[in-house]
Amino acid sequence: MNPLIFIPSVREIPRVIESWNELPYDKYVVRMKLEAPAYQDGRDFFLSHSEYTHIVIAPDDMVVDYDSFMTLQRDVKEYRLTNVAGIANLGQDDPDVYSCKPIGVPFIQKTKGSYYDKNNIPNELFTVGFTGFACQWLERELVEKLSFKGWCNNGQGCMDAQFSTEMNEMVNMQIVDPKTYFPHLRNEQYDEVKAWKAKGSEFHIGYTVHLTDGQKYE
Repeated sequence: MNPLIFIPSVREIPRVIESWNELPYDKYVVRMKLEAPAYQDGRDFFLSHSEYTHIVIAPDDMVVDYDSFMTLQRDVKEYRLTNVAGIANLGQDDPDVYSCKPIGVPFIQKTKGSYYDKNNIPNELFTVGFTGFACQWLERELVEKLSFKGWCNNGQGCMDAQFSTEMNEMVNMQIVDPKTYFPHLRNEQYDEVKAWKAKGSEFHIGYTVHLTDGQKYE
């Protein structure tokens, strides 16, 4: 098994970057691009490099906990899962509300109970209707079937919602392991990101960085 950790990155949160460096696998960091082109870049790179067996989507505001990452890796090996994600808090203001949703709950629903939380989460691997990309593992054959496009803003955002839409249409179960936890620092550098996006697409000049064994390639 040889996973590639894909990180669409605008933020530069020290705690998050430190967590990347603890993982002994290649990382593909797409810097300073809007979500839609960043995700297409990551998908294209992964599919063009057959040495990688899985892509692991790690948002740039989520701490990739080492033990939880390895738990998901063991899940993939032991149960031969095509996909699996972990548990992440919805935001810093909601530490006990998680990013995943029960099957059948609309993505846009925000009312109480529309997300799993510490009081209603199962104890073992379970299926959901929406994972929220909490360290999302995907095998190569599944990536080939997924568009990596957006669900909202004319296809420019809500990449996790489009992923879940396509998975549900394929009747492909989305698996989550409740024995994991990935801190979601949703509010970190939020104002900086908002200001960056407000500048206009002509300023969104991106580049990519491929990290291997501590080396950086631009």
